[in-house]
Amino acid sequence: MDHALNQSLTGRSAAEADHRIANSLALLGGLVRHQAGAIGKSGKTLSPAEAHLLLDGIAARISIVAQVHQRIAKMPDGVIAFASHLREVCDGLIAAFSSQQHPVHVEYRCQECLVPTKFVQPLTLIVNEMILNALKYAHPAGVPLRLVIGCDVRNGALILSIDDDGVGLPEGFDYKKDGDLGFRVIRSLCDELQATLDVQSSDLGTSFEIVARGIPVANAQTA
Repeated sequence: MDHALNQSLTGRSAAEADHRIANSLALLGGLVRHQAGAIGKSGKTLSPAEAHLLLDGIAARISIVAQVHQRIAKMPDGVIAFASHLREVCDGLIAAFSSQQHPVHVEYRCQECLVPTKFVQPLTLIVNEMILNALKYAHPAGVPLRLVIGCDVRNGALILSIDDDGVGLPEGFDYKKDGDLGFRVIRSLCDELQATLDVQSSDLGTSFEIVARGIPVANAQTA
């Protein structure tokens, strides 16, 4: 009986993982096609640098889906230490995009917490998009970028934040409807998680904050 139950749970976990991956890839595929269509309609010719960034961003998103799937497969108890996971993912992403010519300095302000694995992939993709946005747009002149990455639990809600010291969003930019592929991904995944998005911007930098109240999260020290 125990063996049969274990097989049932394992099969269910695998099916849930496959469902998450299929949803994430479908979302990314649809948004990439939307962006390709928008570029085609605009008649704009991408520079080599712009094309390089575009393809790097697509590759990063696909890589994130694969990384999260591999990590979740090693978590049989159904939860993940999210702050540790976040640091690992962010370190890898920043290492891939930074260089001696364009250094990125990161400060982590993260409280360890336990998050059910079914929420990890969309949360990680959201953070990925916030970081990609900062890497691409915060400092057009290429000066060193400073990021503060936060993860906290307040009043039972998971709070994710990314602050940069860049030039800010364009004047008149409405984060609730404007933006390229990255902002569309963030808004879509926030809707999926029933999370709220707040973006504050000035010429001293941009701050993203995600508040996810519908996720059963626990402080790792008290769980």
